Amino acid sequence: MKIRGLSMKYNFENMTITEFKKYVLEHRNDQVAFEELMDCIDAQPVEKVYGQVDAEHFSSLLEEYQTRNGFTK
Repeated sequence: MKIRGLSMKYNFENMTITEFKKYVLEHRNDQVAFEELMDCIDAQPVEKVYGQVDAEHFSSLLEEYQTRNGFTK
């Protein structure tokens, strides 16, 4: 939320990553919130941000992307 051009800081520390992402998507012009979210995500272990990866599913997605975009093996 902005008041007279100043970003009003919400209590981002008490939000979960999911809540924080939702807030940023709903307030796309809040640069302070976006930067805080990026700092928060950067501080998280990779497993927590991305979760577990299904190797087969990832391989098929990668192959589909490469095919669609003209990459050769």
